[in-house]
Amino acid sequence: MTINAPVVPVDVPGASRRGLHLMNRRIEGVKRMAVSRGRSYLNSRVVRVIVRIAVSMAAVLFVVGLGAAPLYSLFEPDVDRVDPAALSELESIGQVVVEDGATGHVWENSYVELKYIVVHIDDSVKRDILAEAEQRLHRGGWRVRNRDLSDIDMKSARWPHAFVSVEPLAGAVLSSELREAAAATGLPMDEMVYITVTGWASD
Repeated sequence: MTINAPVVPVDVPGASRRGLHLMNRRIEGVKRMAVSRGRSYLNSRVVRVIVRIAVSMAAVLFVVGLGAAPLYSLFEPDVDRVDPAALSELESIGQVVVEDGATGHVWENSYVELKYIVVHIDDSVKRDILAEAEQRLHRGGWRVRNRDLSDIDMKSARWPHAFVSVEPLAGAVLSSELREAAAATGLPMDEMVYITVTGWASD
């Protein structure tokens, strides 16, 4: 036997408000948790990215540090220097009054060493000072490869990589420091020759 009991609606407005309030609180709590987790996730992502960048930079610096010495050796300037023995032979034609040096750029990574020498030929010389210097160098095996009115270019088979130019000091173009140093010796400047030596000579 079936008994059909009428359904009587029960109005509980207080309970509904409490349920709605609890639901709102739960929703707000979920939102806060979601925001917090999102921030934590983003922070962790940022930290991971920063760490990866730092590690990559450290690796690059390490590799560069290891390769610095070989790279320096690879790109170190290639300088053709004046043979000290050739320089000593040139200086032996008289008394060295003053000397100086420099490095000249040829092309790309190639450089040449230059030596500037002022030599006093003793006052017993009766002929032209340039002719006397040429004769003395000729005794040591130096030969004239080019002659101008005021200077000569010389080369030696013993020192094939030394290019030598000789001229009287009186008409030479040189630095004021060298000229003043030569004048300070008190020796006659018309008895001096100016010799330029380059560590490389073109054929």
